[in-house]
Amino acid sequence: MGMNHIFLKPLAVLALCALPSLAAKPDWKVSIAPVGGVKVNFSSTFNVTIKDAKGAPVEGADVVVVLTMVEMDHGEFKSPAKAVKAGVYQAKPMFFMVGKWNMEVRATKGADTLTQKFPYEVKE
Repeated sequence: MGMNHIFLKPLAVLALCALPSLAAKPDWKVSIAPVGGVKVNFSSTFNVTIKDAKGAPVEGADVVVVLTMVEMDHGEFKSPAKAVKAGVYQAKPMFFMVGKWNMEVRATKGADTLTQKFPYEVKE
């Protein structure tokens, strides 16, 4: 039994050393804003802006906006975003109910992945 304990320790140390590199996130600044009005059951336009730590636009990312209701479990509604200019991606999600929503931006470029949630309330 004592021998097994000796062999487990080095494996645990190796696993802990590997975790920080897997969990590293890019230092991006993400914002999301509606373009025009937002109404239930109509496609809405949102611009997602992504900049790096120096304020330069992040280009060539795969961006998805995912809607989930805050107070109800209706699942996820994904809306892919297309690049419209340097560092700006446009999504056209549709809210199907009035209420509080989370708009989660999922952005990936190469090995870099960032997920960020934004609250949004649909009033009409």
